[in-house]
Order: sequence, then structure tokens, then C-alpha cells
Amino acid sequence: MTTWVLVANTAGARIYQSENLRVDNLNLIKELPHPEGRKKISELISDHLGHYKSDTGSRGAFSKGDPKENEAEHFAIMLAKELKTEHEQNKYQDLVLVMPAHFHALLAKHLRVTNNVVHIAKDYTKYALPKLTQALREHLFVLK
Repeated sequence: MTTWVLVANTAGARIYQSENLRVDNLNLIKELPHPEGRKKISELISDHLGHYKSDTGSRGAFSKGDPKENEAEHFAIMLAKELKTEHEQNKYQDLVLVMPAHFHALLAKHLRVTNNVVHIAKDYTKYALPKLTQALREHLFVLK
């Protein structure tokens, strides 16, 4: 049985694949950077010095909503679509989501996968593969 492990935060995601949840044998299959997740609010909304884009296309001094939250949700929607498409093509059966709780909540609103899903509320995006493997062993019952 193929398991995907999605390690993500608002600034990017990596998808690993494992057979029978053997974390000692994780293979990176996809990297999805999202540099907008690291931008400052002013970089996300400003189009000219002191002017901001509005939802209606006009320019004004204020923008509706939290730009960082909007950008995080945009990325969560993109990830949900990616996971749905790959699941429909039977690329994986089980899914492990490794991400901060807040980002998981954004993703969960849009994720419509009907398989086994496990969530680990941690941000391991900066972990190299050996450290990630060790951390996953602490959270999951795994086969060696």
C-alpha cells in the first residue's frame, strides 16, 4: 500500500512516498515551493508606494482581510487540488499530513480525500530526510 507524507507550511511543501509506511524508505517525489508565504504583508498587497490593491481592482489605502492568511489559504487550496488529482489517479492510498495545526485547518477545509489520513501537528519543513525519518518514527507506528 502506497503512503504519501506531505510535509508543509505556508512557505512550501514536500511530498514523500513510502510503501507500507516504511519511513526508513521515504522517497521525495515532489517539491512545491511557495515563496509568497514568507513575504511581508506590505510585499503581498502593495502595488505602488502607499497604495494597495483592493478586491474590486480599484486602488485604495486599505485591503480587505489578512493578506498573509489569504495567501496561506491560496496555497492550501492548491495543495488540496494536487492531492485530490493524485488520489484520483491512485498514486497513493494513505496520507500523512505533517504541518502546523493552523495550516492543517486551512487545508482540511478544501481536502476531499476519502482515504486514511493522519495529521501530525508539527513543522518539519526544514528537516533533512534523516531527521524527518527519526521524527516520524516518534509519531507513527511504523515498519522498518
